[in-house]
Amino acid sequence: MDLRHSRPLIPGTSDDRTTAPDSQNRTPSEMKILLTLPNTGLGTSDFLRSGNIVHEPSLDTAPAEDVLAALDRYGATALVASQPPDEAALRRRTDARGPVFLACVPAAAPRSGGDLEAVAAALARCERHFALSRPLTGAAPPPGEGPREVVLIGAGVVNLVTALYLTEAGYRVTVLDRSPAPGGAAWEAYGCTHAGDDARMFTFTEMDSYNNQDFHGSPPDWFRRTVEENGWLARDAWTLSPEELAWIDEFERVPSWLARSYNDDIFALTAEAGREWARLRASRAGLFEDAVVADDILRVYEDPAHLESALARHRAIGAVLHELRPTGAARDCAALAGPLRDGSLAGGFFVPGFTLNVHKFTDRAVAWLRDRGARFHWNTAVSGVRRDASGTPTGLDCPVPLPPDAHVIASPGVYGSELLRGTPCEGRIHGVLGGWIRISNRATGLRNSLKVGRRGHVTEDANVTVGLDADGREILIVGSGYGYTGAGTKPDERQLAAMRHGIADTIERLFPDRAGLPASSRSSDNYAFKYCIRPWTATSLGLYHTEQGPGRGLYVVNGGHNTGGFAQAPAIARAVLATLRGEDHPMHRLYHPERFTAFTAPAASTRTPAARAPQPLASRT
Repeated sequence: MDLRHSRPLIPGTSDDRTTAPDSQNRTPSEMKILLTLPNTGLGTSDFLRSGNIVHEPSLDTAPAEDVLAALDRYGATALVASQPPDEAALRRRTDARGPVFLACVPAAAPRSGGDLEAVAAALARCERHFALSRPLTGAAPPPGEGPREVVLIGAGVVNLVTALYLTEAGYRVTVLDRSPAPGGAAWEAYGCTHAGDDARMFTFTEMDSYNNQDFHGSPPDWFRRTVEENGWLARDAWTLSPEELAWIDEFERVPSWLARSYNDDIFALTAEAGREWARLRASRAGLFEDAVVADDILRVYEDPAHLESALARHRAIGAVLHELRPTGAARDCAALAGPLRDGSLAGGFFVPGFTLNVHKFTDRAVAWLRDRGARFHWNTAVSGVRRDASGTPTGLDCPVPLPPDAHVIASPGVYGSELLRGTPCEGRIHGVLGGWIRISNRATGLRNSLKVGRRGHVTEDANVTVGLDADGREILIVGSGYGYTGAGTKPDERQLAAMRHGIADTIERLFPDRAGLPASSRSSDNYAFKYCIRPWTATSLGLYHTEQGPGRGLYVVNGGHNTGGFAQAPAIARAVLATLRGEDHPMHRLYHPERFTAFTAPAASTRTPAARAPQPLASRT
């Protein structure tokens, strides 16, 4: 994979600095930013919506003592200004009250709406510095070699890839999963990896921020409108609990500048995962054998404006291979020549990435792990984590005996809330379902997997993955839809039907001449529609948490990767391996479960969840 796709994890300039060398040991539990830039565009943005940014433009040209007094008055730990205060005065303040992070936006910058980009970048540098400097509260591995046994709870693709890395590093692995062995039961019996269809995709934007990124826009209300109404709510609004309303409220409170910053961090970690996927494909080719790996993804769009904005976004991270225009469709993608010629599609572009049949890949991974001594316990639910009076884990409520003093890695998906109790991850993972339909690829002849953008459609984004069924017949697996199920996992049948109809409409739009798909010899292949429930967070960031575990081991939780669990799996594995070795990894802090709440002003973070009840659903027109 090309390193050009990577974004720096700590962007900044020479104007960024912390005023005390020991700032990492003195980072406060909450952060507030004093912003003195006289920017006229701020009033129409969402930058100042939360109470953790104080805007005092009169201070930008004020004496240093006035600026420093304001820092104390507001309890600010960061300053965004056009120039730094006097060094001597700043040092005196630092010695007395602690460090301040400085981010400067030069006064020569244009004072217009376009200046918001510079302000957003400066605010992001402050928040990211705070996040990366924040001491981790989890325990360190024991001195010496430490335990060499690891118990992984959950046999989804994230934990299976983690098990591969741990086994390669010499750890002895035990895997527990609440579901039957893959392929041995109906799809409803499984979690996200094995209940979803046999298709996963890696692109450099696969895991994304879904929060508002428009400086002048409003928070999306997707979680307050049903799927029928082109929203993402897969339940009746009146059934939402206070916890679920609070989760939706947090999603809507992430300001646009912070959502963009989170997106950069997500993309940087995905770039790391891309390099790791390339290494795995080169060094462990047997894992991908018969998994129908298809390289280079074609992104296509109905709307010309949507196409151009997506092109600009992917060019910004160096993730465009070449464009597809209607005039070149017969050469570059004959299967879509018709929709491109008749205007059903505006065009598209190829991006680096790959798809594979994920069930075939995980079957290979399980076999590879077993051959190297890994133990698997299917139909084995871990019903809880026992803790002592101080809250330290002392054991697992599990029906099988486990190695003493083992490290425990929990990747619980949506169904493992009992594994999160007592951790900062508790209540942060909710469910968002996506649906799948298969069709034959025999007549269509598609060779590249697709991403399809249909702005304003009930299933706006779709993945079309080329693959094979159990009998080796060429198929297309069409996955799409967002349906919030909340802290529970039961969607409304009416909203499922709306999602199913939306996917069917996308299929009809793109592949009107598709052939029928006869039944497969494997019963788990045969369905007209299925869905899986993905673990999401309100901030769009994944979660990573470490604490002292039972015995001498550690207890590590990771999850909530939205649509990017498969894409980021190798980076997650690297982060886990670093934890067990006592090493640092950016994910440990960038995906800290309290990253957003630690940065949010107390007035916002303690707001009563029920204060923002779902809006009445508009009637369909």
